[in-house]
Amino acid sequence: MTDVVLADFLAMGTMGRSHLILAAQSAFRVAERGGDPGAAALGARLLCLAWGEFPLDGAMATQLVRLSGAVPAVAGVLTEFGLQLAARVARADNGGNLPEAGQLFASGEYEEMGRCFETAVSRGPVLPVIRQAMHFQGILSNFAWLERFLERTLLPVDPELGELLLADVWLSGGMYGQAVGTLGKMVARSGHSVWGVKLAAALAGAGRIERAMNVLVRVLEDFPDHTTALLLLDSLAFPARRDVGLDGKCAVSIYSFNKSEELGRTLESVLASNLGPEVGDVTVRVLVNGSTDDSRAVAEAARDRFGGNMEIVVLPVNVGAPAARNWLLDAALREGARWIAFLDDDVLVPRDWLAGLAAGVKDFPEAGVWGCRVADVRSPSLVQHGDGFLLPQDEAARRGGRFSLQEPCVEVMAESLLGYRRYAASVTGCCHLFETDSLAGSGGFDLLFSPSQFDDLDLDLRRLRQGRLAAYLGDLRITHLRESTHFLKLSEGAAARSEMHRHLLEERHAPVWSELCAIQRAAVRADLTARRERLQRSGFLPDNS
Repeated sequence: MTDVVLADFLAMGTMGRSHLILAAQSAFRVAERGGDPGAAALGARLLCLAWGEFPLDGAMATQLVRLSGAVPAVAGVLTEFGLQLAARVARADNGGNLPEAGQLFASGEYEEMGRCFETAVSRGPVLPVIRQAMHFQGILSNFAWLERFLERTLLPVDPELGELLLADVWLSGGMYGQAVGTLGKMVARSGHSVWGVKLAAALAGAGRIERAMNVLVRVLEDFPDHTTALLLLDSLAFPARRDVGLDGKCAVSIYSFNKSEELGRTLESVLASNLGPEVGDVTVRVLVNGSTDDSRAVAEAARDRFGGNMEIVVLPVNVGAPAARNWLLDAALREGARWIAFLDDDVLVPRDWLAGLAAGVKDFPEAGVWGCRVADVRSPSLVQHGDGFLLPQDEAARRGGRFSLQEPCVEVMAESLLGYRRYAASVTGCCHLFETDSLAGSGGFDLLFSPSQFDDLDLDLRRLRQGRLAAYLGDLRITHLRESTHFLKLSEGAAARSEMHRHLLEERHAPVWSELCAIQRAAVRADLTARRERLQRSGFLPDNS
């Protein structure tokens, strides 16, 4: 497989329906150009994986059934059993979406939306209603509702498809033991190609690590370029440690503007976490950024309860996120801190969050920033941000822009599949760690992105050009108290500022985008190669070279 863009898609990850579809389209374009005799078969495999992510996609099921006659790889990947499932979905896809369900979701009337599905499923075609219910209730993490709905509506009429969808519900809802049995049956009947990684994720979630690793080895034997399988196997074979600390002083730095309630919850979370000497020499600093609410009183109340070193700084005006971050960086440098951990004022961190970042420093010492996975407060199975990668400009242009950031993991709701760690181009700014001298040497955060939006991405891209990638630590999960855009719409003013800052980001980085992609490409591929080699050296993965 020689096409650079196609190789980039695979290296970013082999999960997420939309991402896999884009990768498949890239493979088919290579095949049309005659650039690689195996590209059509690879495209067919990737489409099969995309369909496996959401088997109720009737249009894709129809396409796979038609494609199976022209590209034998479809039948080879899906097997006769999988093709029969796809054919049944294709035949039953005879109805559109319910407009009223989408309207109810958009207006936040979720209980009424559920009743809408209950009524509609008794009136007409079942599968289109179930497809929409799986989508919207999945976004809401309403897995108990979906379980009952599927057991009543689909399981009696199509037990095999019903069980497959239930397995997805159980996997996303953390009911791993239940998912293992059904996914095991699917793999037994159709091989490891499509549902093997899901089975491994269920097994890992259920604590059956050795069995999960054996399944992943089988997946990689079938598809060596399955990046997600490789990363999951690596994370199980070499789990992240939590018994390491930061060498040198660390300034935990929080800035806040008119979010007193969220700030209170954030501080409760941070001050209840492990900030002891085994993690490092830790101080906490809160910058109240021109707030007109009671944020100062909230911060002072938290300081009174905190037994450690906590400083509160109150500014008379809101200077914006970039300036606040730079002020906090300067304060950390003055006190001799080697590290600075920035936290937004609306996040909840686990007890071992700082130890998780410290473990990332140990395992990814060349990184320019260390970040984490961000979950949604309303729907904990949703990933707001994860490991971000740059798409080549031709691919970005197909989306109507000059640049695009790809995050395959945000399409996945299976917690046990997302604990991998790797190098990436960018990580979220909700919770990230820097070495102070290195950050200062890069110029800090750009004030042009005030009051907020994209200053963290801009910094990541500037540091990427310096050869300092981001380390994504998927085993470290924080919760963002700001709901995702599935639920929360930007105001007109915020949307306009976001668009302006996005344009600024494009103007700054588009001229060197090819250079940035080349740096990302070399580092990501080297990282994946190193992981494969250590798995082989340790006997977890056969060396077939």
